[in-house]
Amino acid sequence: MWPAVVVALVVAGCHFRHGQLEPDVQRASDAAVDAVVDVAPDASPAPPFAMAGQRWLLPCLNNLGNYNCNCAAMPVQQTVTITGTQRWQVTIRIRGVMEAIGYSGGTAGSGGWYVGGIPGDGADNTYELIVSAPSQHFYLNLGTPTGQQSFVYDFTAMFEVDGGAMLTFIADGQDGLQWGNYGPSHTPWTIPGVTTTPSPYDGQFAQLDVVDAVAM
Repeated sequence: MWPAVVVALVVAGCHFRHGQLEPDVQRASDAAVDAVVDVAPDASPAPPFAMAGQRWLLPCLNNLGNYNCNCAAMPVQQTVTITGTQRWQVTIRIRGVMEAIGYSGGTAGSGGWYVGGIPGDGADNTYELIVSAPSQHFYLNLGTPTGQQSFVYDFTAMFEVDGGAMLTFIADGQDGLQWGNYGPSHTPWTIPGVTTTPSPYDGQFAQLDVVDAVAM
């Protein structure tokens, strides 16, 4: 169960950065991004920016009362392929509203980031990013499962990705039930800079933005 953006894109040699400035929101982490970047005219985005704006979405299919609903009982997934042959070290920003779950067998990062491992139960929603090369997987919503509410997550994380790699974005409702988009006062969350339809979103969601890419 679960509980205007200004964008600048820079190319300077083989180091790319994507900056955003926006109002503060309640966060699961204080690792928000507020860097601004240099500008190189007529530059093309580095391949890792192909994943920018990718989302995990688990809408509510109905309203069961008690601040919960049914969601998709099967994993919902999308894929993105990184072009080229270069290996990149990318810094991403994750923002979203998700219920929390514990994970084990891996390593906790900042905010809700969890490297490797497996879900701690078979009921709470999981949000996962799988990278085919170098082979690795990550989760987004580490925390303590809490009834009748979801949490705002806003943090940065870093990982490596090879040109030619496939990235798989998986939102898994596990038992087909989830907490709605409600905070502790049972009012819905919205996140400045993350536009959803409807708004506030009726369910759980997360968005990935690439803020830095360094050729290795």
